[in-house]
Amino acid sequence: MGSRLNNKNVGMGCTILGGLFLLGGIILFILYNSVNLYAQKADATIVSKYIVESEEDPHTVLELAYRVGDDMVYVTDSYYGEIDEDTVNLEIYYNVKNPKQILEAGWHFEPILPAAFGVVILLTGLYYMGLISFGFEPAKKPGEKSSDWDKKYYEAREKAENALIPLLGVLSFIIFGVFLVIKKSGWWAWIFIAVGTIGAVYLLTDLIPAAIELNALRRLKKINSKTISVDDDFEKFEKAQKEKSKKEETVEIPKEYEVEDTYEIKSLDKKKNKKKKQV
Repeated sequence: MGSRLNNKNVGMGCTILGGLFLLGGIILFILYNSVNLYAQKADATIVSKYIVESEEDPHTVLELAYRVGDDMVYVTDSYYGEIDEDTVNLEIYYNVKNPKQILEAGWHFEPILPAAFGVVILLTGLYYMGLISFGFEPAKKPGEKSSDWDKKYYEAREKAENALIPLLGVLSFIIFGVFLVIKKSGWWAWIFIAVGTIGAVYLLTDLIPAAIELNALRRLKKINSKTISVDDDFEKFEKAQKEKSKKEETVEIPKEYEVEDTYEIKSLDKKKNKKKKQV
């Protein structure tokens, strides 16, 4: 009962955590990309540029010109990326309601990472709660009379489950590090990726062999069940064949075709058969 209670608590925690990650990823995706609803893409010409060399806030001031309908719009904007001296045109997004406002638009797919991680945690939680099984047999603690298959299956299942939850934790480090790298947060973002990768490799050395053993045990059980089924079908087939042969041996003949035994009695004349005596 205690094992079931622990699994239920772990499943509930993973389900809630996974749901939060999934919901947060969806909200971030909407917030990051909602600007595209009122943003319009345009090719702007760089009229002039001025580099501001500052330790705290280095950037380039650009004077841009782009066409909106039949009108030419001139805007001064700060550009924080790298730009070559030979660059003349620049791709920008402006606000359709206010053409002089340049927006940082474009599709952002970074929030998909926490959302995908949330799906993994959510499925794991549902698995521990028993709502989904992924095709695995339920792990029951073997007793004294349990078969070797049950004991091996339980041990492999325990190894896989003990490595799965920590693996989700280190994967969160990797996903968070990748998110920071995409956002160009700095070199320290690679620390999360390195720590998560080392932890994932260590846990996978336990999880992969356990998963392979589980798969082999499941296939072995299927093969054994099929063999038993084939043997039963063969016995039924033999029995049916024997009954069929017995019926063929005892064929009933209709009455109109029955043959009656008749006997012909001949009278024997002893006198005719006697030989004449010679005188």
